[in-house]
Amino acid sequence: MFLNFLGMLAGLIIALSHIFDPRFDGVMRWVMVTCGLLIFIYHLSIALDKKKNRVVNQNEEKN
Repeated sequence: MFLNFLGMLAGLIIALSHIFDPRFDGVMRWVMVTCGLLIFIYHLSIALDKKKNRVVNQNEEKN
């Protein structure tokens, strides 16, 4: 779970750093921003899926 949060943080840092970085212009800037956001969304979905599975397993144990 910790690695998923690190992946989310890395993706967010990549996206934000390339939005505000004046060295990259045009298409390359938006490719890097898009890749960073995709990394963030991917790790977020994994973290939420694991959390949902944990809650479902706890509910099944109670029943």
